[in-house]
Amino acid sequence: MSSPAVEDGLVLTRQDDAGPRAPVVVLVHGLGSASTGWSPVVPGLAREHRLVLVDLPGHGASPAAAGAGAMTPPELGRRLLRLARRLRDADGRAVHLVGHSLGGWVVLEAAAGDGAPPAVASVTALAPAGLWTQPRRRPPLLPTGQQLARWAGALPAGVLGSRLLRTLAFAATSAAPRSLPPEVARDALTAVAGAPGYAAADAALAAGAFTRAGDVRAPALVVVGARDQVLPPRHLRRECAPPQARWVRLERCGHVPAWDRPDDVVRLVREQVARGEEVARAGT
Repeated sequence: MSSPAVEDGLVLTRQDDAGPRAPVVVLVHGLGSASTGWSPVVPGLAREHRLVLVDLPGHGASPAAAGAGAMTPPELGRRLLRLARRLRDADGRAVHLVGHSLGGWVVLEAAAGDGAPPAVASVTALAPAGLWTQPRRRPPLLPTGQQLARWAGALPAGVLGSRLLRTLAFAATSAAPRSLPPEVARDALTAVAGAPGYAAADAALAAGAFTRAGDVRAPALVVVGARDQVLPPRHLRRECAPPQARWVRLERCGHVPAWDRPDDVVRLVREQVARGEEVARAGT
């Protein structure tokens, strides 16, 4: 991977091993996560795609964004769309957006704001937030994910080598927490615990919904985990997704498909990119 670079307040990490003519895929993480959260799928995706891994503001290595509303999904979507346009202008081709949870909502917002010539060739939303009529709210006395991560992160470094501790720490986000590699678990806790943008983004998630489904023109794919406890499948509404979106349900999968079903995520992204490239060729 290349050294991270800052563009428009986003820290970007690129992996271009697939060659200059490979499609560009932009990966956008979820609430409290970072670009490191994609590590289980990066090797598979990088074989056929040039990757741009994004750290959203106040997450990973990106500085926190200033100003009211800076962490709302629509505003983050506008920022992501500016990135997609810069990448298109540099490469001469529209790019493919892949997002998880908060990132899933953000990539949908970016695609909804796209115009002509298009900057977004396809969009893949993994366990996306925003596809609801009423946000799923946390009971007021329940700790936030960031608070839990800070408590777990305060444990000795070797503790996450225990399958029991990984089960306790990730039971809500993974369908198979005992199988999570310790380094993936440690990176996830570190990212959430240290994200200064977490609280603002968390509040924004609970304050709205994705309302621009009809404006998305690019081929869209929504992937949900059958055992997602953070955003259960019954909570997400197909009518809130782009009308042309394919909807895939992954069995034995929790809230983070890249952890629980990495091979399937690679396959689905590969198929969606191919579909987007085909539609782009047909339109030229």
